[in-house]
Amino acid sequence: MLKFGQTQRLSQELRLQPQQILYYDLLQQPIFALQQRLRTELDENPVLELEEAEELIEEPEMELKEADEKGDDPIDEPEFSDVDLDEFRNDETDIKLKKQRSEDDEEFEFAPPAVENMYDHLIQQLQLLNFNENEKLLGEEIIGNIDDDGYLREDLTKIVEDANLSFQLTLTVEDAERVLAGIQTLDPLGVGARNLRECLLVQLKARVDLEPSERQLATRIIEEDFEDFSNHRYDQLAKKLGIGPEEIKTADAVIKKLNPKPGEGFLLPLETTVVVPDFVVHEDETGELVITLNERDMPQVRISPKYLDMMKQARGRKTDAQTKDFLKRKLESAKWFVNALLQRRETMTRVMQALVETQREFFTEGPDNIHPLIYRDIADRTGFDISTISRVVSAKYVQTDFGVFRLRDLFSEGLRTTDGEEVATREIKNKIKSMIEGEEKNSPLNDEKITELLNQQGYKVARRTVTKYREQLRIPPARMRREA
Repeated sequence: MLKFGQTQRLSQELRLQPQQILYYDLLQQPIFALQQRLRTELDENPVLELEEAEELIEEPEMELKEADEKGDDPIDEPEFSDVDLDEFRNDETDIKLKKQRSEDDEEFEFAPPAVENMYDHLIQQLQLLNFNENEKLLGEEIIGNIDDDGYLREDLTKIVEDANLSFQLTLTVEDAERVLAGIQTLDPLGVGARNLRECLLVQLKARVDLEPSERQLATRIIEEDFEDFSNHRYDQLAKKLGIGPEEIKTADAVIKKLNPKPGEGFLLPLETTVVVPDFVVHEDETGELVITLNERDMPQVRISPKYLDMMKQARGRKTDAQTKDFLKRKLESAKWFVNALLQRRETMTRVMQALVETQREFFTEGPDNIHPLIYRDIADRTGFDISTISRVVSAKYVQTDFGVFRLRDLFSEGLRTTDGEEVATREIKNKIKSMIEGEEKNSPLNDEKITELLNQQGYKVARRTVTKYREQLRIPPARMRREA
């Protein structure tokens, strides 16, 4: 017998305000995507307008200084209030994003745009999946292990162990399976599959354009007897599954249209194939590192004085409620957008400054001089949480005197030498790569010999670690590198 009653339950639930969601969304956008987003916002919100051409000035630039004071994450307690027209006015005309002018702006040239790779393409899509912050960090680790063909060759257990160590998480293999399943639905479809069978099944599941009977038959063949199918043993396949030659022919035509290598020939449409550096860090004549936030081509916006006047007039006369509501919503949305852009700039700059302070030798001496660094280190240094650092780093680039690098390249786990000094794993990888490049081609170095040489140089590393790093560098084993 059913019984009805009332109970009370106390629980905590985190709800992001619309302003916070907007800020986080803008923060994770690289400069090229942010430009597109800003133009979209200009099209959709008439309250926003472009600055006059003569008012546009160059991007902000600052010299590197030690960050002795830590600020709080500016979005944690946003100061957003009801629409107040005075808040939108500056000198009684407008509110706008101000920039500092640098004396040597005209002399500086940005490097040519780079081509966006599959990693950055997937990272941007990952942010749109319904995962929490820790799962997205794990997703970045998984994507980082996907090879050029689009397959995940690394064991998920090891990836989870690395992610938990790097970000101080407590994720499980079950969490990784769920995140991987989401990644496999991204573009290109089937990316992240661990084998051909899984890759084809993921693509078939998404082929809603097929007749249900065709998709079901092709799925059944791959799931139940993929070995006979892939070896063209169609007679055995037909006998095992109880189907006729025509059905096999139909399924074969469907399966042949699937992509067996999702990452091969990876190419994006022209409008999304280029990325530009979000930062420029260069050493000036005095030896100081100068950080420039790249906003050279960013359209500058302000809240339209015309719409402010319309709102003011609407308060002093009889105006229908629908018009008043429209103006208020658009003004509030414009204010949130302008504030979010300002907060994005501040957050990006503070994180980049902390990265340059921590990895100074990387920028002054080259990428081989990198120190062990994880997201938690920068979070502690800036006062932001790890998810904020992850958003800043995601799909962003920095131009240096030694080339253009992903911000993600500034992070690396650490190992200890025989002297107790901690060194970045990236340094070990560079050593391995250099050794292999300088080896005798008729007598290449195996992993055991590389381990021995590294130990002689003071690096405490196991052979299985050398094998892991070599595979991550996509370098074949010694027997496959041998030349006659």
